[in-house]
Amino acid sequence: MTTDNTSSSSTGEGLRDLASITPPTIFQELQKGVLGQSTSLRYTSVAVYKHTTGKVPGNILLIGNSGTGKTTIMNNIQRMYHEVDEYRPFRAMTIINANLLVDAERLEFQPARLLTAVEQRARALVSEQPTAEELVATMERATICIDEIDKMSSIVAGKPNAIGVVLQQGLLTLMEGEVVSHRTHVWEDGVERETVLSVDTRQMMFICGGAFEGLYDQVYLRVIKPGSGEKLTSEAIQTADGQVRIESRFALSDFLKPEDLFEYGMVPQFMARFDDVVLLRDLDARVLKEILLKSVDSPFLRSKRYFDVLGIDLEIDDVAAGMIAEEAAKSTRTGARALRTVFGRIVNRLEFDPWNFEGLEDGAEGRRRLLISTEMVRRSIAGRKS
Repeated sequence: MTTDNTSSSSTGEGLRDLASITPPTIFQELQKGVLGQSTSLRYTSVAVYKHTTGKVPGNILLIGNSGTGKTTIMNNIQRMYHEVDEYRPFRAMTIINANLLVDAERLEFQPARLLTAVEQRARALVSEQPTAEELVATMERATICIDEIDKMSSIVAGKPNAIGVVLQQGLLTLMEGEVVSHRTHVWEDGVERETVLSVDTRQMMFICGGAFEGLYDQVYLRVIKPGSGEKLTSEAIQTADGQVRIESRFALSDFLKPEDLFEYGMVPQFMARFDDVVLLRDLDARVLKEILLKSVDSPFLRSKRYFDVLGIDLEIDDVAAGMIAEEAAKSTRTGARALRTVFGRIVNRLEFDPWNFEGLEDGAEGRRRLLISTEMVRRSIAGRKS
């Protein structure tokens, strides 16, 4: 059964026309939870607009080092679907790991695993006793997020990887549009019955993501190879404490070519099904500082909530925050996750016994105040290096 999802009209009384929720509006919604990836969010916003207006597919591939925000983008699309009333018909969104979609022993693509995950989300949106029509209508509007797609390369360690080929060919078929049979239970005339649904995948949106770690080294070696005609850029970096240094900079987005992805092991026909290949930027110290101070998932804000329970107001010096961000930025392959490690080394002993810390001060209204100072951070970093 195919449900027409091409109308851009609103989904209920008092709701906006879906076409009026433009990419800039979507961008503003997503930016509430994703920092430092404006370019990637612009591509993502256009993809969501294409999907929700039902005119053209909006499939995208996200490439970025661990910790740059691929999963965060996926999670914030899901958050937006649930916070924006007009997007209720699109809330059957699922995030699944790529390796779960292939039976490794039989070398078979398993679309049923994907559709089962989508069905579970759909059942949470429709009535307790859904009909076949209700389930199909919701499932066919799904957003499918497939993580770690790079682990399903058709080449591993220089050798053909049959599992990767099976996965990419299977997803290619779904992304092109296929009517897939899906066995489940629905309600008919007040009775639950087993049935086979026909689910058309043409109007689903597919977002695939991966770190593509070997791709970075592959392109970097190509760029620095003598005679390549390409070279790294250099830029002056001013540190939080005022020092200036010159660094050579390699950004995959500056040098990536389609042929690099094919050499990595991505099947050309599979890659052709994506509207855009979106490269997430590595997070520099400036962005990491913003994440540390403002992100809802910031380790500093989590600790601040912890100390609030103890009647202590946790604060951080601006230069100290910058130094933490600079130290985290040195771990280019872990991105924002490095903030947790660096900040954790500083705050752990404070969380363990703040009452005997010499920096604990009396604050307003009977509360206490604890400042993470520049000197405290400097000692922690120096101790780590010694």
